[in-house]
Amino acid sequence: MSGTNTPFTKMLDNVFPRVPPFFKYIDEQCAVLLQSYEQLVEYLESGDSAKGKGLIACDKEAQDLKTKHLDILSNAFSTPMDREDVYRSLTILDVPVSSALITFEEMEGLRVKTDKYCLEMGILLREAAAALKRGYSKLDSDPAAADADAQTARSCRGTIDKAYRRALAELYTIDEDIKKLEAHASGAETQAISHVVDMLKRREIYRHLHVASRQMTDAADVLHGIVIQLT
Repeated sequence: MSGTNTPFTKMLDNVFPRVPPFFKYIDEQCAVLLQSYEQLVEYLESGDSAKGKGLIACDKEAQDLKTKHLDILSNAFSTPMDREDVYRSLTILDVPVSSALITFEEMEGLRVKTDKYCLEMGILLREAAAALKRGYSKLDSDPAAADADAQTARSCRGTIDKAYRRALAELYTIDEDIKKLEAHASGAETQAISHVVDMLKRREIYRHLHVASRQMTDAADVLHGIVIQLT
């Protein structure tokens, strides 16, 4: 009977060890990555703290899956592709998940409200995560087709770079503060200090989103390398 653990099947497993389904494991981690950025975008759209709390569970699940899959890898006799590529895939896909959680936690901790630039970068990161999910899921059946998804994920980096620079340019606009200070307007000093503090806080959030784009690119580069190996 199929799946029966008989002495004969045990002997076969010892002689011809089964290859763990690492493509499935990688796809599971990609699913958590995408889920985390879907939830981050929901939070950035609404500003509702409850929308972002699911990121805590996503981060824990990503860490647990990575630990579990790495343990399987360390005991695997063989892998469906280069062992180092399996390792790099398993270890790189949880990194952006942590960045999504950090973004949420710092926005809450620093009391920074969402804005159009946070949302723009969050949506682009979600697109990158979706492209990675599509690409990695094709490795088992059509690896050549996965390269287009890798390129899509990588291209999000350039678009996010532009959004990041626009965000900083607007953030560092202090002309109005200077005019009020020069005119000795009432409360001008307090407003200027408040603006500077907000600038420092908001820049930190922009930076986390920008860093996440580099992490997505790293995951896309790993995917691209695997495609080259398998095709």
